[in-house]
Amino acid sequence: MHIVTIKRLQQASEDHREAVPEIGSWARIVKSARWRNFQELRASFPDADNVDGFVVFNLRHNRYRLIVAVHYAKLIDGRLTLGHVYIGSFLTHKEYDRWCAATGKKRAEWLHF
Repeated sequence: MHIVTIKRLQQASEDHREAVPEIGSWARIVKSARWRNFQELRASFPDADNVDGFVVFNLRHNRYRLIVAVHYAKLIDGRLTLGHVYIGSFLTHKEYDRWCAATGKKRAEWLHF
């Protein structure tokens, strides 16, 4: 998978130094994957959730949430495309709870897409 907007991960690493190992591990796994659907993604990340069309990853034992949009790999002319993961937001658990509980706002308004 190709990670788009990698700068957001770099910023998260600067802002949350304790999460750097998990962010790096997540990125390595994603870059080596070619997921064709959410079920294949869950084989790599069993605790990932599909929320309103976004995929939410729990990092650092649920201290952080990484919210992304995934364009899965597709078979075109007998070849599997790369697929893309667009980084939306990197939130603390508390920020994520506010995102989920937001009233009068669409959840996507909390994202940086």
